[in-house]
Amino acid sequence: MGLEMDAEERGYLDDPYQIEFEARVREVEPLGEDRFAVYLDRTFFYPVSGGQPDDRGTLGGKQVIEVTETERGVCHVVEGELKPGAEVEGTIDWNRRFDHMQQHSGQHLLSRVILNELGLPTVGFHLGDTTCTIDLDGDIPSSEKVDLIESLVNGLIWKDITIADRTVAKDEYERMTEEEQKATGSGIRSRLPEDVERVRIVEITDLDRSTCCGTHTRSTGEIGAIKILGTERMKGNARVAFICGERALRDYSEKHTLLNTLAGHFSTDWTELDRLVERLIEENKDLKKRADELQRELAGHRASELDMPTSSVGGFDIVRRVFEDTDVPSLRETVFKIREEGGKIVLFGITGPKPGLIFSCSQDVSLDMGELMKRCAPIIGARGGGGKDFAQGGGGDAARLDETLDEAERVIREALE
Repeated sequence: MGLEMDAEERGYLDDPYQIEFEARVREVEPLGEDRFAVYLDRTFFYPVSGGQPDDRGTLGGKQVIEVTETERGVCHVVEGELKPGAEVEGTIDWNRRFDHMQQHSGQHLLSRVILNELGLPTVGFHLGDTTCTIDLDGDIPSSEKVDLIESLVNGLIWKDITIADRTVAKDEYERMTEEEQKATGSGIRSRLPEDVERVRIVEITDLDRSTCCGTHTRSTGEIGAIKILGTERMKGNARVAFICGERALRDYSEKHTLLNTLAGHFSTDWTELDRLVERLIEENKDLKKRADELQRELAGHRASELDMPTSSVGGFDIVRRVFEDTDVPSLRETVFKIREEGGKIVLFGITGPKPGLIFSCSQDVSLDMGELMKRCAPIIGARGGGGKDFAQGGGGDAARLDETLDEAERVIREALE
């Protein structure tokens, strides 16, 4: 199977802009379901690493669906078989590649500015399909500081500063970080991995140096723009979500369209939406308050119509009713009004749209409605519970409501007669 994979042959490190290349297949391993692990003598496909996703594209006209790095080299998972020793043409999905370059380069800028301005080092990075995040060792920055950071980063983007990379030996790395420590008070913005003698450093001229094996734009200008989406606490760190370049433009376009659509519903300009929403919130509070008042009034009227006892036991009135097309919350206030009079036991059943039960009693009645509900609700297959003077249940078979209420009356009579 032949040729050894040399680290120098990882072409994506030297030229992330090359998306078409020729290579020789040096090893093929069947994975099943017409998928094969393919190793090349050189590749420009970036394997998933360091928080950055892998590239997609084709090899020999066959789809590359995953790229990883193993002890044997860069592994391309391909749909369809390629023959060892074959010369193949590779084509990389440029839109995906350039998107990752924008996001990763933007992350370097963002991490540097946050470190300089807030003293918070980046301890984690994830480049997702829709958003990116960095985790900071420290507290969540205030909204004012987040706005400042975003403004400073965009300012550096628009200066179109050169971004370059180079590979240095361990002693050169240590000398560089020592010099930077003396000059700026902080060393290179990431640590040298253990047992590594040579390391790749990505540099934003006169601004940032960090060890990194990702793909990056040639300059900050190609990042386009950065938008910080929000912050949150995550596993003891401060997480910052952000997007760059095409993603930021798409985010703005979608939100702009949404705002204009919402504004159109109210025949106003989107700049007036904030004031309009505040007004609607206040109006909604007033309407809810008035609705609650009307609900209490309605409950009083319904209570006066419904409080006629259907039977009595031990000097207490039993008010038993079965309702259609209502629910437990709609009857709760009415039940409270009925029991206020004293000497009342309320047994309500509801047929639909969802079967329900309400058992309640006045404070002068020595019964436990919660226990009564637990005993009777299983008859219709309902689930419920409650306290001494009020209990409710829902679900089950409405056809057995009368049977359930009969059992409730029987238990009550047994307890009070």
